[in-house]
Amino acid sequence: MDWRLAFKRLAWVAIYATAMGLLEAICVIYLRKIYPVATNYPIPPLDEMGIEVIREVCTITMLMAVGWLGGSNFLTRTACFFYAFGIWDILYYVGLRWLNDWPTGPFEWDCLFFIPKPWYGPVLAPVLISAYFCLSCILIYCREAWGRPVRLTATLVLSQLIAFGIWYWSFVKDADRISAEGFEGMTYSWQLFAAGAFVACAGVLLNRGRAKTALPPPLPPPPKEIPEALGAPDR
Repeated sequence: MDWRLAFKRLAWVAIYATAMGLLEAICVIYLRKIYPVATNYPIPPLDEMGIEVIREVCTITMLMAVGWLGGSNFLTRTACFFYAFGIWDILYYVGLRWLNDWPTGPFEWDCLFFIPKPWYGPVLAPVLISAYFCLSCILIYCREAWGRPVRLTATLVLSQLIAFGIWYWSFVKDADRISAEGFEGMTYSWQLFAAGAFVACAGVLLNRGRAKTALPPPLPPPPKEIPEALGAPDR
C-alpha cells in the first residue's frame, strides 16, 4: 500500500465516521426526548431500551463494514474498524455538545454502551480510548506505506485483549448500583484506566520492531576471471 492510497482510505473513512458520529448524536437527542431521563439517573428503565440495543448493533455493523472496505488485509481492516470507531465516538460527543449543550465537561458521567450490559463512566475515558484507537490505526497504515507492516504477534493480540478487558471492567464494575441509584457519589477508577492504557501501549511498543521487512535480492556472483595464459576467446 503506497502513501497516496493509505491517505485516501483513511480520509474517506474519517469523513464517513464523522458524519456517522454527528448522526448518532442527533439520534440520541431524539431518544432522550422520547424517553426522558430523570435528574442524576443515567438511562430510562431498561425494559424500554430494547430499541437502543438494536441501534448499537447496527452502529457496530456499519463500522465493521466500512473498516473492511478501508483495509487491504486482516490487520489493516481490523485497524480501520477501530479507527472509524474512534472518530465516530469522539464526534458523537462533539455533536452532543454542539447540538444539545451536553456534556458540560469532560468528567460528566454517561451510559457509554449497552452490550452486554450497561457501561458507565466519565466522557473523557472513552474519548481517550478512542484517540488511542485512531493513533494506533495511523501507525499501522504508516508501517504498511513504509513497506514494514506490523506483525500480528501473540504479544500484540494478548496485550490489547488484556487492556480492553481492564477498560471494560472499569466501566461495568458498578453498573448494577448505578442503574439502580444513579451517578451520585460514584467515582470512576482512573487507576484501572491507567493500567489498561499501560498494557495497551506496552504491547504496541514491544511489537514495534517486529516487522516483516523484505530482504533485498541477493547480488549475482562476480564473473569468473579468465586466466591470461588461456587468452581471450576469438570472436
